[in-house]
Amino acid sequence: MPGNFLAVIDGTQECRAAVRYAARRSEIASTKLIILVAIDNQEQTHWLGVEKKIIEEAENNAKLLIEQLRANIRSFSNVETNYEIKHGSKINIVKEIIKDTGNIDYLVLASNDEADTPGELVESISKSGFSIPVVVIPGNIKDETIDKLVGLK
Repeated sequence: MPGNFLAVIDGTQECRAAVRYAARRSEIASTKLIILVAIDNQEQTHWLGVEKKIIEEAENNAKLLIEQLRANIRSFSNVETNYEIKHGSKINIVKEIIKDTGNIDYLVLASNDEADTPGELVESISKSGFSIPVVVIPGNIKDETIDKLVGLK
């Protein structure tokens, strides 16, 4: 059985394109989709009470984002999806998941559609090298175009 697809989300509009592509490809390949929300704690304060509150709020926002994506995915796909919330640097978390699970075949990201650069994670990954294919979907791509890309229409 082929390995799974991993999509990293951050709540931006372009991440929805990556999720749609990954969900469609996972469904066609009969694999699982893993969706990761990385919460970067590096800039947290050293005041324990404030830090706890910031982390709690970030986790609640991540859970809300996951619920929104879950509903969105269900509107067009029946793919089996696992959701993970992890704390730390996105690039390090992605590397850990790929290494630790051993069954991720594709990393799916979306490029930033409003900036001059493709996005922090896309740039970091392109510089560091990965042992699996990295698919970068344009952040402003339409759903119909994604469906055509994966061979559905």
